[in-house]
Amino acid sequence: MSLEMKHVFYTYQEGSPTESHALQDICLNINEGEFLGIVGHTGSGKSTLIQHLNGLLKPTKGEVLIDGININQKEAKAKRKEVRLKVGLVFQYPEYQLFEETVEQDIGFGPRNLGLSDTEVQERVKEAMALLKLDYKTLRKQSPFDLSGGQKRKVAIAGVLAMKPKYLVLDEPTAGLDPRGREEFLEQLAVLHRQGMTIIMVSHSMDDMAKYAQRMIVMDHGQIQLQGTPQDIFSQPEQLQQIGLDVPSLSRLLLRLKQRGLDVRTDLFDIEAVKTEILRAMAAREGKLTC
Repeated sequence: MSLEMKHVFYTYQEGSPTESHALQDICLNINEGEFLGIVGHTGSGKSTLIQHLNGLLKPTKGEVLIDGININQKEAKAKRKEVRLKVGLVFQYPEYQLFEETVEQDIGFGPRNLGLSDTEVQERVKEAMALLKLDYKTLRKQSPFDLSGGQKRKVAIAGVLAMKPKYLVLDEPTAGLDPRGREEFLEQLAVLHRQGMTIIMVSHSMDDMAKYAQRMIVMDHGQIQLQGTPQDIFSQPEQLQQIGLDVPSLSRLLLRLKQRGLDVRTDLFDIEAVKTEILRAMAAREGKLTC
């Protein structure tokens, strides 16, 4: 089971003098249970790509398949709504979409529209809040507008999780959060992933990609320029710089040390692993100097 894009093109204002190609021949397979990171400079096509994953945008050419079903095919119309519900899409600043009087009502809005009973809606709200470590008893009757920025973000995403999506797609989910809120949110995403949810996340943070993504794609001018593990991607700093991107901060440190003659690995992203590697390399160099 997977999300798949086959030779997808998307053109804005097709046929007009201002026609522009946002996506060009995108071929991508996202496996169930994967944590995929998507990076690229502004205007590279990242957000346009993810809006195709649940049919919010329709390809100018090509196919988008959710678990083998082409969501834009006329023959699949009867199943289209059911299939699209498998993909939960979270935009930047999702808290701007909060509108109900209480947290419970806001999170339960989607499930209620599915025609579920009050009991089923309540259970889904409780489950979604628990997944994001939001205390149901304390917060259920509060106005979502009285919460902190991080809590608002979690409430908005809980509303998506309450729909029980199979795939969770997030566009810059940590934008505007303070460092502590950002770290807490990303750790909770990692928990959801470990519990089996497929995560597709757009981010400008190379450090976050290095820490959380299993696989990455790098977008540039509507095309996938690079793809592979974070180790694969960040081992190509020159190519990333040509695209207008950088490597994680720890990678920059290791690269600088290597350029100055210290024989260190440059494919490490965990702070403790980096410390250990630097100490090992320094000890090795000292040993050579002594000899």
